[in-house]
Amino acid sequence: MTNTIILTSEEHGCAYSIDSEGTLFYTPMFTDNKVDLEDWNDVEMDEIEAMGEDIVREILDIQDQLITMSKALGTYYQK
Repeated sequence: MTNTIILTSEEHGCAYSIDSEGTLFYTPMFTDNKVDLEDWNDVEMDEIEAMGEDIVREILDIQDQLITMSKALGTYYQK
C-alpha cells in the first residue's frame, strides 16, 4: 500500500494512514518510533467500538484529519 500522509500516535503505539477512499489503516510503531511502511492493516471499527467511546472519538478524529489533508493534496476521492 502506498501512503502519502501518515499520522503517528505514541499513545496508541502506531501510525495511521488512509487510502484514496478514506479507508483507515494502521501499522505498529517500534520502540525507536520507526514504522514498517509495508505492514498496513485495516482498522476494524467493530473492535475499536468495544474499547469505548473515547477511543472511537480519537480514531475518527485521526481519520478526519487524514481525509482533510488528503483532500488538500487532491488524493482523496469520495464515492
